[in-house]
Amino acid sequence: MHLSADVVKAAREQLLTDGFCVVDGGLSEGRIDAWREWSDRWLGSMTHPDRWRYQGSDIHLMGERNVSRRSPNLPKDCIVDELIEHPKAIMDALQMDDFKSGGTYQIISKPGQAPALYWHQDWGRWDDPVSLSPWPQQVFLNWYLTDTTRENGCLRVIPGSHLKRIDLHDNLVAPHEGGGYEVEETNEWMFMDHPAAIDVAVKTGQLVIGDARVLHGTWPNETGERRTVLLGWFYRRDNEAPAGWDRAIPQEIADRDPETPMVFNREPGGYLR
Repeated sequence: MHLSADVVKAAREQLLTDGFCVVDGGLSEGRIDAWREWSDRWLGSMTHPDRWRYQGSDIHLMGERNVSRRSPNLPKDCIVDELIEHPKAIMDALQMDDFKSGGTYQIISKPGQAPALYWHQDWGRWDDPVSLSPWPQQVFLNWYLTDTTRENGCLRVIPGSHLKRIDLHDNLVAPHEGGGYEVEETNEWMFMDHPAAIDVAVKTGQLVIGDARVLHGTWPNETGERRTVLLGWFYRRDNEAPAGWDRAIPQEIADRDPETPMVFNREPGGYLR
């Protein structure tokens, strides 16, 4: 996969500044078709509980070569290995060669006439000074298997919200199992048409890379057709600045105790200013 130097530079800068970027995924039509058929088979084989109504579906699978230490009992599927390994050249070009997959991918498919996905962020280390990092520590990779538009439920993002506290941060219910499954569609904050939000409409096969800290959601799918995305999480193990980082480093990270315990907390605290 080859990306021009100008494209790489712009994409990396957007990821750092806005908290997301979109690049050509370098997929052939045959591979896209294969992934679409594969995801449709899984979607057709699963019961879809009510808690999935905002996401659409949330099927978790792990690879055969790339296995999940956190969830070792997930079903194994070789297509997950393709999803994990294919973007390596893209990640390397974006100076993200130190990111590793968690070994899983999710099939998230919003059926026709499905509601919006509420505003949320997915970072779980808000008690750690590394939350201040001007570089990404955890990212999602989204492969869209159809063109996305506002009408069929495209991604929405609030640029810069991975680094700066805004009004939403202090008014959101914790996502998914933390309370998001139970929120009502009338919740004014969770489904707000926020003035800083932008639509991220993409073409089939494009890759969206997003910082786990950035606030994001989707529009409802107002069409009669399914809208599927394949989502994987990638992480840095190192809590110090990436190799070659030539920008400022927050003092809290420079002073961070390397023995800082890993404590899961998805509620932004003092490290989001």
